[in-house]
Amino acid sequence: MSKALQAGKDRRALYRHRSSVRWLTLSLGALMLAGCASGGHQETHSAAPSSTLDSLKSPLLPSAFFADGGDTFTAWRCTPSQDLVTTTPDDKRLRLWTALGETELPRAVVGAGSRYELDGVSFWRQGRDARVESDNGQLVCTLANERETTTREQHPDSIFYAGGNEPGWNVSLDRNSHSLTLVSDYGQASDTFDYRVASIHNGSDANMVLVSDSGRYPMELNLRAGACFDDMSGKPWPVKVMLRYGGREFHGCGQGVEAHR
Repeated sequence: MSKALQAGKDRRALYRHRSSVRWLTLSLGALMLAGCASGGHQETHSAAPSSTLDSLKSPLLPSAFFADGGDTFTAWRCTPSQDLVTTTPDDKRLRLWTALGETELPRAVVGAGSRYELDGVSFWRQGRDARVESDNGQLVCTLANERETTTREQHPDSIFYAGGNEPGWNVSLDRNSHSLTLVSDYGQASDTFDYRVASIHNGSDANMVLVSDSGRYPMELNLRAGACFDDMSGKPWPVKVMLRYGGREFHGCGQGVEAHR
């Protein structure tokens, strides 16, 4: 690689690094001061023309929707009152989801426990306790729940899986086509749709909107990176999900399906 190309690559990597730090600092600051997420700024881009999308086996989902090789998702209950989700894809990094989105922290040297840090923002775990610090303050956290990551072993044909309660429902995006299947009413009803990507935004605050007119009713599926918890079991997930169909609105959590643990 030429020096000019390497220099350009280094500048892009530095920009992504600084953007991630700014986002996490602002995110934690907003959470600590406000006590809940207000949604934040979203930069949403229109999807590519349908002819381009049709050439793909399935859409490329934002990386913030995945564990990236992590074995488990961990839920943390924090003071001031906040909920966080983490996973460790390997021994060198930690992925962290707040109510506002996701970021990744590299491992840092520490005498006891495991510490991950990025320009003044740190996550320090010691057993079932953790402390999150930034220039805006500190969160004191306790491990509340854990869940093994969803893999192709459970959903071999899916690239994304989500579900919710009251009534029980789940949705899965096919790995090899632009189609999804909605199972609702505790498994009593099933509908399959051909969909298109209406909008997608990658990055720390990743989000994606899928729409379809191929079913009995129009369908819209909204996916947004952020700490999410099953409202019955408390299990942690990295994506907040909202689906509209047939005059109904379903809310739940989801995850990009991992190849393996």
